[in-house]
Amino acid sequence: MFDLQAELYNKIIILRLTGDILLADVVEFNQQMENHIAAPDIAQVVVDLSRAGQMDNAGLGVLVSISTKLQGRGRRLILLCPAPHVAQLLKDAEVEGFFPTYESEEELKGYVPDAAE
Repeated sequence: MFDLQAELYNKIIILRLTGDILLADVVEFNQQMENHIAAPDIAQVVVDLSRAGQMDNAGLGVLVSISTKLQGRGRRLILLCPAPHVAQLLKDAEVEGFFPTYESEEELKGYVPDAAE
């Protein structure tokens, strides 16, 4: 079970994920992600993974799919503060360099000024 809360800053949406994203959750997770990226005025999507619970390859697959869709629209998916087990999943799947990743909100604000409050 998971919760996804959205915060909008100019043309940046920050999605704060809490809880698990496992095979049983991916359909709902994908649907919620699709709903959030549908807005035409969103330039970048940031997914805060600092409070993520368990995540398996199915959950990671949703992130890769959403990132690919965003890239096709000239946008990008950014990962923020991946929890240690999520960072390990990215490394094990050999996709850690696929996503721009920031280790803190301050670092993110330095590279993505619109994310500043």
